This record gives sequence, C-alpha cells and structure tokens, in this order.
Amino acid sequence: MREKLKSLWLAETIRLIENESGRYADQDINRKARATQSSLSDRIILRAVMLSKQNGLYTAQTILLHAIKISFVLLLLLSVFLGVTLAFSALNQNPVNLYWALFSLLGVHLITFLIWICSFFFFSNMGGSILIHCWLWLAKKLSQKKTIQELIPAFVQLFGGKIRWLIGFVLNLFWTIILSFALVVLVVMFSTQHYSFEWKSTLLNPDEIIKVTHYLGVLPSILGFSIPQDEIIRYSERALNASEVRSAWAIWLLGVFIVYGLAVRFICMIICGINWMVSCLKVKLNLNLPEYQILANDLQPISIHIVDEDTHKQDLNIDLTKHFINNGEGIFLVAVDIPESWTPPASVTFLGFINTREQRKQILDYLQINPAKKLLIAIDTDRSPDRGVLNLLSQLTEKSQQNRIWFINQGHQLNNWQSLPFEFAQPSWLKEEL
Repeated sequence: MREKLKSLWLAETIRLIENESGRYADQDINRKARATQSSLSDRIILRAVMLSKQNGLYTAQTILLHAIKISFVLLLLLSVFLGVTLAFSALNQNPVNLYWALFSLLGVHLITFLIWICSFFFFSNMGGSILIHCWLWLAKKLSQKKTIQELIPAFVQLFGGKIRWLIGFVLNLFWTIILSFALVVLVVMFSTQHYSFEWKSTLLNPDEIIKVTHYLGVLPSILGFSIPQDEIIRYSERALNASEVRSAWAIWLLGVFIVYGLAVRFICMIICGINWMVSCLKVKLNLNLPEYQILANDLQPISIHIVDEDTHKQDLNIDLTKHFINNGEGIFLVAVDIPESWTPPASVTFLGFINTREQRKQILDYLQINPAKKLLIAIDTDRSPDRGVLNLLSQLTEKSQQNRIWFINQGHQLNNWQSLPFEFAQPSWLKEEL
C-alpha cells in the first residue's frame, strides 16, 4: 500500500478514535504540524501520523498490513489447491457424466458469483460485500484495544462504497486462480487419459438435451470451441468410445468452462482492479466533517507575537525574527516559572518568560519555526519539578541543538532538580563557541 493511502487511513482512524474517546494531548504535535508550509489536509495527515507513532497505532497498522499480506499468500496457495481438487472431483469417474461434471466445475463458482453481484449492488453500506460486514464483526470481537478495532472501520469509512471494487478484485482474483489451475489439470487429464462422456436425465429427453447443449455452446463456439453434432449428443445417453466423440465432448466441456467460468471471473477481476486503482488516486479526507472543522482552527499556520515590555508591549515579531535569522545566532535564554520582576542578564538574548499558557504558546511556536542553536533555560529552584514543568522542558529541548539548565538561585528544591538527567550551565555558556 502506498504511503499516502496509509497516512490517509491513519488520519481517518484518529478521527474515529477521538470522536469516541476524546482528543489526544496534541498541543506540541499540532505546533509541529502548523509550522509546515502545506495545505490543511496535509497538516491533518501529518498530525495523525505523529499521533499514531506516539500512541502505537502506526505499529498496529504495520502489523495488520503484514498479517493481511501473509493471509493473502496463504489464500493464494489454498486457491491453487482448490483448483486442482475441483478438476479431479469433476473427473473422478469414467465415463464422465457431462452435466454433473459441468455442475461440479461451475456450480459453486456461479452461486458465489451471484452472491457477490447481489452484495455489490444491494449492500453498499457494508462496503459492497457481506464479507466486509463479517470482517468488521470479527475484528471487533477479536480485538481488545479500541485503536485496533477502529483501523478496519476507518478504512471502510475512508473509501465508502468504493471499497466494493477492492473486495470484488480480491474475490475474483482468487476464483481466477482456482479456475485457471482447474483448467490446467483438465487439459492435462484429457491429454494423458481416455475419458468417455455420457449424459443421464430422468426428466429431459434427447431433443431437450440437444437444445441445452447448443445453448451452452453458442458463446464458446464464437471462440472456436465446437459443439458436438446432434447425432453424437443423442447417442451419448450411453458412453461412446469413438475418439472423435470423446474429443468433441472434451472440447465442448473446456469451452463452456472457460467462457462461463474463467473468462467471467477474469473480466470482473480486471474491471474491479482498474476501478480500485482509480479510486485510490481520488481518495481524500472529507474536510467538511465536524472533527476536521475543529482541527482546521487548531492547525492554523503559526503566527508569532514576541512582546517587549520596554517598548510599551509593541509587537516585535518582524524585526526580532529578521534579526535572529540574518545574524544566524539562534542563541537564547528563556525563563520558566520565574516572576516577571526578575531581570535577565543584559549580555544574552532573552526570548521571554514562560509563565502563562499564552507565553508558552508564543515561545514554542517561535522555536518551532526557528530552532535554537543554543538554549539556556532559567529555573527557579524554589519551584518543584512537577510533570507539567518537565513536559515543557522536554518540548523546549526538542527545539534546540544544544540546551542547558541554569539555576538562578539555591532554592529548597535544588536537590530534586539536580537529580534530573539535565545538563547545567551558567549564562557564559551561551557565549562559548559551538
């Protein structure tokens, strides 16, 4: 499966999970998605892929696809076995009862073909096949995690009625293989052994058998498969051993089998395969869904507002950004949970305080677009290193090539801070060469 389709599949799965269980903790992932210069659909897909890698859904999809591939190969091998068995069951006696052999070769094929055609047109809400309905039911019964349960429904939801083409392709592919190997075995058996043919009927007289034989042989005769003469058909109520009689019936039987069996399945397989490939090229997210409309607001491109207290809170976004980029510095100091009355060293570039949600968003948005070469994080050791602060520090360190922690005091939580796996430094570290 192409990477684009797998990503779309993940996006739809995430939508179904969040619709049922609530939103993921996605603030930082949304920030990364907003920083990309791409369309809304691409940002939603990127967010879904990152969330999937974070919560294990990406791995689950990979395992599911691997299992499907293995199952597909096993079913192909089973199809080969069934094809060989089908041919031997039709020729398990000599002389061969013609119409019983024909029913053995085409009976199950025609019944399953009619079931598939009916489900294709009348069960579109089940993906175009009763099998999809059974597949979904089994998946929900056998899966324990909701994330796994939602993968298959999300796939059906993504493609809608178009999935009927995939089901049609797979089913007709299997039957094409079954009938192809059955045909090979029939030709080999007819070529290496003598078979006599007869027909038996309690209700039909010879004239009616002649008509049925001609009706069935019309289409094969167009392809060059001859119809036995009326005298041969009439006298075949008892097996005839003449070579031309055996050959005439064998050719007729092969022609009917190819036209009404193998050719039907092969043509349906090609039609379904082409339509499925076209559907894959056209599939996209339905951005009109309410869940995606909410994400459209959350994934708006980043707008950075850096505020300087000394200039009466004027917006310095353009000038400050241009200065950092042009000078190629990207060397910053930030203050986490420190009162804004604190004065940072004048010798360093102070990016700002992170005391409120808005300040946190502004700083992280800026660093998402312009990752720091060096980032020094000032910490007040009177504050405890709780989960929220540690999560913020993790996000800050992801957005810098090098980072250090600076303790601005010797607070009562100093020992707890020093026990954490961070590197520590003084402001002079920012002036050292990389």
